[in-house]
Amino acid sequence: MDDYYFYIVQGDRTGFGIAQDMKDRSQKYSSHTGRVVNFPYVYAGYKPQAQALERSIKSVMFDDIWLVEDWRTEWFNENITVEMFKETVDRLIAERHMKIECIAKDYDFTKRLTTSI
Repeated sequence: MDDYYFYIVQGDRTGFGIAQDMKDRSQKYSSHTGRVVNFPYVYAGYKPQAQALERSIKSVMFDDIWLVEDWRTEWFNENITVEMFKETVDRLIAERHMKIECIAKDYDFTKRLTTSI
C-alpha cells in the first residue's frame, strides 16, 4: 500500500490536511513559518480514506473552521485544541470504519515518519 496521510498540525491554531509526502509537507510549512513546525498526530491509509476523512472533518466541524472573510481555511477557531480535534478524528475513523490509523506523534521533517506511537 502506498500511504497517504491525514495530519493534525499545530501553529497559532490547530489545523489539518492531507498529503502524499509528509516530509515535503512538513518542510513547506516550516519554510513558510520560519521555524520547524510540529505535527502532533499523523495518520496513514489509502488515499480515498484520507480524502474522505478530510471531507468529513470539513462537514462535521463546519462551524469550528476559521473563516477569513469568505475563505474557509483548514485551521480551527481558537477554542479547538489538538486533543479535542484528535478525539473527533478518532471517533469519525471508528464510526465510519475507515482504513486509516495514527502512525506518528509529534512529527516534523527532522524525524523519521516510520516511528510508531
